[in-house]
Amino acid sequence: MTNTIIDPKYKKAKGEQDWLAALISKHASKTRVVSKTVVNPETKEKTVTEETRNDGVDVEKLYSLLGENGVHGDKLAKFAGKEDTHGFAGRFRMSARNMLQAVAKQRHGLIVGGVFVDAPSDWLDHVKAPAEPTHQKDGTKIVVAKEVTAKAA
Repeated sequence: MTNTIIDPKYKKAKGEQDWLAALISKHASKTRVVSKTVVNPETKEKTVTEETRNDGVDVEKLYSLLGENGVHGDKLAKFAGKEDTHGFAGRFRMSARNMLQAVAKQRHGLIVGGVFVDAPSDWLDHVKAPAEPTHQKDGTKIVVAKEVTAKAA
């Protein structure tokens, strides 16, 4: 058993991510190339391979993803100038995810690299998104005309 404060019903299996976490990992992560040496126990022959590994959050890419989806100004002001503080990247990623989740719930997707990416229906159900988007893909609110009823005189 591992020591964790996360209730097991909310915790995903190691390596398992929801749609938004996977999208953030894919588009806002640093990577590094690592050399891996494997020794054959019988022949003692060494084989060196290179693989690319995730190396944390790329804060600039995450700022860009937020800006592309209309999250800027006051919502990001509290993070300005704190990029060099200990633990900033993790806190910022967590906060950015919450902001992007709110946008994705409204639009039923996010803009990534100038292209709108639809959120899967199971993810929308999980985050209790409304049945229909409340905002256009560009972020403008969808205005629904209300019926006007005549008042009795």
